[in-house]
Amino acid sequence: MDDYHALASSISPSAVSRYLRAQGWVLIDGREGLLEEWAAPENVGSESESEIHLLPVNQEYRDFRRRFVEFLAAVAAYYQIDAHELSHRLRLGAADVLLFRVCHDDGVDDAVGIDEANDVLSAMHRMIAMSARYTASPNKAFTGRVPPRAKEYLAQYVQLGHTRPGSFVFPFISGPRDFHDARTLFARRVMENLAVGLDRVRGLPASPNVALDEFGPLVVALADGLPKLARSPAFSSIEFSFVWAAGREPSSEVPASPVALQLPEIREIAVATVRVKQYLQDRKASDYRLAASRGPVATPAPRVPALPEFPSVVDVEISGEIIALNIDDRRDSDWGSRYSIVIRADVQNLIVDVEMPVGEAEFAVATQARNLGEEVTAVGTLVRTMGGFTMRGQLTSSGQQQSR
Repeated sequence: MDDYHALASSISPSAVSRYLRAQGWVLIDGREGLLEEWAAPENVGSESESEIHLLPVNQEYRDFRRRFVEFLAAVAAYYQIDAHELSHRLRLGAADVLLFRVCHDDGVDDAVGIDEANDVLSAMHRMIAMSARYTASPNKAFTGRVPPRAKEYLAQYVQLGHTRPGSFVFPFISGPRDFHDARTLFARRVMENLAVGLDRVRGLPASPNVALDEFGPLVVALADGLPKLARSPAFSSIEFSFVWAAGREPSSEVPASPVALQLPEIREIAVATVRVKQYLQDRKASDYRLAASRGPVATPAPRVPALPEFPSVVDVEISGEIIALNIDDRRDSDWGSRYSIVIRADVQNLIVDVEMPVGEAEFAVATQARNLGEEVTAVGTLVRTMGGFTMRGQLTSSGQQQSR
């Protein structure tokens, strides 16, 4: 019982109470400042008499420590875990945890090179930062000033936990320990976006189209940082898994199983990332604002041919009325133009609003078309974003094509 005595010395009854409530335990009775009586979820409402566990709250009682230790042992017995695992669950009950596992060919599990550890920490910090920036401003660059919400999250609500057994497992703890406030929701979204982005990264070599949906900028940014993790000569694979905060299930988009990547897969992803970035740059899809590569691809590869066309998102033609004309100097750094228009069009039998940056001459054409009530036609790259759709290309109105 020594481990339970140590746990009782380092955690408060109120933290245990919050955890039980989040896990679905039922508070049978409570006397404020004195004690609480809890029943395990499966016992409530059953035909057999429910076993009641007493959680002491008043630490001034002479037998407080003994009763608290007995309660902790009863909770651990219910989950069939030991005191150490119960400690993890109680401390992190209100936080999400990213477990990053590094596996080695040599099977050594009691030491790790300091250079490798530094690579892991810096690469994972960058990945979490990319997800935070994307979550705060999906349509903004990954360079320049960090959005305030992302900066606050990284500075105050991301921590590195103690390593756990099993090769080298680095726990990254995300979010404040409070329940259901705006900061908690933002931290959860960062982790969800990171999970989705990592899951889609492994499909990049087979299906480059994953870089062209709303998660595209994040997928490419995450893929860009993977080669640094594979530099260790003993490296064989990495695994990302997520433990979600108690009582708050992740969204349906989040993968249910860990994301595991072998060394050959990471090399394939690195090559595919170079191709995708070059493709997007050739198409002038500057909305992506791809994070610059921090080094050469792990395994040099011969020059690869240009990516094939992406059906359904490249060279799409849309027609419709102009519902908005925008002039905003702040967009000049994002799009290279202060002018943009919004076209309401039918895209695959769905009426959507497509925002399109244009030059000054095109803006004048669009203004005239709107004043006359004419429809316009645009041809180019259609990209789905968090806010809707954007397009890069050429605008045609009244049979007159204007090219930028």
